[in-house]
Amino acid sequence: MARRPSRPPARRRFRPPRCLPRRGETMGLTRSEGIVLKRHALGDTSRIVVAYTREHGLIKLVAKGARQSPSRFGFALEPLSRSRFVFYFKPDRDLHLLSQAETIDPAGSRLVELVRLAHAHAALELVDRLVWGEEPHPELYDLLVETLACVTAAPEAALPAVTLGFELQVASLLGYRPRLDACAGCGSPLSPRRVFSPAIGGLLCDRCASAEAGSILLSADALAGLSLLLSRPVREAGETVGPERVGEILRVVEAFLAHHFQRFQGLRSLEMLRALPAPPRQAAPCR
Repeated sequence: MARRPSRPPARRRFRPPRCLPRRGETMGLTRSEGIVLKRHALGDTSRIVVAYTREHGLIKLVAKGARQSPSRFGFALEPLSRSRFVFYFKPDRDLHLLSQAETIDPAGSRLVELVRLAHAHAALELVDRLVWGEEPHPELYDLLVETLACVTAAPEAALPAVTLGFELQVASLLGYRPRLDACAGCGSPLSPRRVFSPAIGGLLCDRCASAEAGSILLSADALAGLSLLLSRPVREAGETVGPERVGEILRVVEAFLAHHFQRFQGLRSLEMLRALPAPPRQAAPCR
């Protein structure tokens, strides 16, 4: 008896993550301003957009049809764009259905130099790695807006200092401000050697420094720059830290962030910049 030919296994249909309400559930239509951090493809025609918003913190939006050409969302879903979103918000969901998006400031369209683009993406990457969950933080949102504006307008030589100031101030707003006024371990007067412990989170006294491995000795100029970057607006960072001290402060800041934020393992954008030629030595505030 002839055997019936076997059928090929049925292909499973792609099912996107569910962002529509179950029966009986309601989803409120919400408006929020935000900056697009990154995006991912979803199926053949849609995208998942990760944005940091003023009113809801870090959110993920499902933009149906966003990959079709032409897209009805225009430039609003491009990374670095500051946009106004209208979406169906459900507090206990990871994904929210995007209804409309309007571009407020297409910052990415103005960044044509590779160095500026890399520093702008470093700011997005930092927020994506350090911020967790849908918790609004208007001060952090305003800091991100200010930093992206400064990256666009500041002299190229000032950009490393701008990024350092942004990293330090983001950590401070999230509750991890390096302590520079007294020993971070015990509160005693500081060692004259300017010993900074990334693990403990600040400068140390002589007694704590002797027992702490992995500490970093700072020059007087680097310590002064670190203090000013923490306290002054990012738009003044180029006046605060000269290019000759950026590398020393960057080592301290990255070690500090790696110890206190599990998801921080360096910034790929900054790693790329280290391979580029040094910018000309000029720095002025961005206005």
